[in-house]
Amino acid sequence: MTEDPGQPKLGLALSGGGHRAAFFHIGVLARLAELGLLRPIQVISTVSGGSIVGALYYLHVKNLLESKADSELTDGDYVEVVQAVEREYRQAAASNVRAAAWANPLKNFQMAVPTYTRTDRVGELYEQRFYANAWGDRPRRAGRIAMRDLLIEPKGFEGNFDPDVENPRRHAPVPILLVETTTLNTGHNWRFEAMYMGEPPRQGTADQSLREDVDKNTILARTKWADLPEACRDFPLGGAVAASACVPGGFPPMQVPGLFEDLVVELVDGGVHDNQGVEGLVDRGCTHWIISDGSGQMQDLARPSTRPPAVLGRVISIYGDAEREQRLLQLLRAGDAVAFLHLQTGLPARERTPGGTVEEQQVVLTSTAFGVVEDVQRALAQMRTDLDAFCEVEAWALMADSYQLTGEIVPKQAALAGLGIPGPDREWPFEVVAEQLAQPSERFLKLLHASRERFLKPTRMTRPLLPLTLLLLIAGVGAAIWGLWLLLTPHGTTLFILGLATLGALAIYAGSQKLKPAAIGLFDVILPVLMALPLVLIGWFQIALGRWWLGLGRAQRL
Repeated sequence: MTEDPGQPKLGLALSGGGHRAAFFHIGVLARLAELGLLRPIQVISTVSGGSIVGALYYLHVKNLLESKADSELTDGDYVEVVQAVEREYRQAAASNVRAAAWANPLKNFQMAVPTYTRTDRVGELYEQRFYANAWGDRPRRAGRIAMRDLLIEPKGFEGNFDPDVENPRRHAPVPILLVETTTLNTGHNWRFEAMYMGEPPRQGTADQSLREDVDKNTILARTKWADLPEACRDFPLGGAVAASACVPGGFPPMQVPGLFEDLVVELVDGGVHDNQGVEGLVDRGCTHWIISDGSGQMQDLARPSTRPPAVLGRVISIYGDAEREQRLLQLLRAGDAVAFLHLQTGLPARERTPGGTVEEQQVVLTSTAFGVVEDVQRALAQMRTDLDAFCEVEAWALMADSYQLTGEIVPKQAALAGLGIPGPDREWPFEVVAEQLAQPSERFLKLLHASRERFLKPTRMTRPLLPLTLLLLIAGVGAAIWGLWLLLTPHGTTLFILGLATLGALAIYAGSQKLKPAAIGLFDVILPVLMALPLVLIGWFQIALGRWWLGLGRAQRL
């Protein structure tokens, strides 16, 4: 049986943006469940933070579809799925994955092995903290949840279930999960699925010959797991999610071992190629789209830095912002068959004329229309995109915001809303902070403003603490440098030689291909060994600060 081209096909895209995006997505999922629009979803395309929560949601849907026959499934079942996702994700995100990746000394020493990096460690933590409960006592391969074992086998179906073929027959389709990453080798996007792994066919047009004339980079063909080399056939779920959320500069690329003899596949964050996950829905032939975008959008700068590193970073942001706008504008032409939900919805665009006059453009939908004052919406839009500990207030504020936003936008998109049957509103934990969105207290706003910072957030809640903490940190670093100097001063020649050797290694690393292995050994083996224990202390310090932040951010303190 082939798909009916006239039959609606609903797709959901969950953008990147760390835990901030993930919590935003949970609020969207909650309202979609009440509107009866989670059950008909056939494709879920996820990127970075969206992949972390998207994989958890998929595992719970797998549990549901494998325990109930198609005729027994109701929209209420999907409400219960989201309730479980909300609870489990919030608890896991509070555990500070970013710091925990450094907090185990044995794992830090293991990172001196070229085949094991901090990204691999984070993948293990995802499985242990986010997915272990949903996976339950199912078998694992070498102790890991394998991507190919994610394939859903609906209750009552006999044979090998192929969602591309069988979904049109079902009351509750089996969603296809696309975990999006980016291939450093070719520049294309790479997808992990329950049935496939690899790069999809060339995108942008149905006429492949046109794209092939423009894009000459090799396609690393999407292949079924059973047809892949044995070395990579059991690629783990945590590794796929870590690759999708592998922010360049923050985490090393994720390797796919043993796929090619003369090429090592290196994967980085899916947001490098498409941070909204839109291409996956287009490639899979979706006719109706829900785009949940919790990504970090580029901010205006009154005085941009002119230093080369800062200019380079800003240029990269401008390029990504332009790509996002063009991709979304093209999709939004679908009219009422698409819902676009993002953290700057309801905020006015501005225009400034020479002399300093600033005019705010009138918006079709203001944030107050869905119960959020502008100051709160701006603070949520500026919240950090990170994987550290997110407190209760941060998580629930994001969920409540997107829940109310979805309830305002989606029902007005007639073609989209017609795919579901709205049910009764349910009670959600995040409702305890909903009134703060419309009438924020001073403490609530202060906490949201502090939440944009990546480091030392707790100290920003009490004014004298921040300078005092910075002074203590400076004193600690100074003491460490002074102690190192006293240790090496009797051996001044040794210190001088070490400095020259470091500079020489840097030059080798950047230049000579013949001597590059020596520099790789220094930076990828020796340096991780030397930093193994200091990183443990840094990790513990960050975990302690995270626990302090969790206490300050409890909803009852509002």
